[in-house]
Amino acid sequence: MVAADTVEFYAKTNYEELKKTARLSELEHTVLGTSYRSCRLGDGTKLFVWNHTQPSTNAEWVKDQPDIPASGPMQCYQVLKGDTSVARVKFEDDTGGNPGDFTLILKLANIGDVNIPSKDGKYAPAGVVPRDDSLVTTAVYVRKRNGEYPVTGSLYFQWNKSTQKVEILEKDNWPKDKLKHQADSANNFTITLIST
Repeated sequence: MVAADTVEFYAKTNYEELKKTARLSELEHTVLGTSYRSCRLGDGTKLFVWNHTQPSTNAEWVKDQPDIPASGPMQCYQVLKGDTSVARVKFEDDTGGNPGDFTLILKLANIGDVNIPSKDGKYAPAGVVPRDDSLVTTAVYVRKRNGEYPVTGSLYFQWNKSTQKVEILEKDNWPKDKLKHQADSANNFTITLIST
């Protein structure tokens, strides 16, 4: 039986050859499907998994995985408490540009840079939000196709106990004259470029 608040990773499918026991908050890049081919989750955990080069390909695993595909899209993981939320954003452009004219760049602790092209329509990870009073800060940049950065700022996420949702808080570094945000679900948001 897997200990609470841990995840066991195995070298082979169907839980053969225990290779590592990971604890809460541990993460590794480019190991799923290569070093680890199956995993068991202990009570109180889940895995946030993503593709190393395309973080918009991501998921939350809440049960054991007997066969992690060798060529599957999920390569990286972070062990989270089971009630932790992963905030995700997609990026829209209301300035009249073509799809991909602008890219929203998020600087995430543990994951790295997440690039979201305008009008892509996919939600990408923007922050791991615990269900306490923690404020999670993510640096935000908007890059034009020509390499200029017309917008910089920060996103602030926090769990709202009353609504049972992740919220974006507008603080001093939120560029409200250039970006707007809307909640699409309990932890998904649309960030829209409104001016440059």
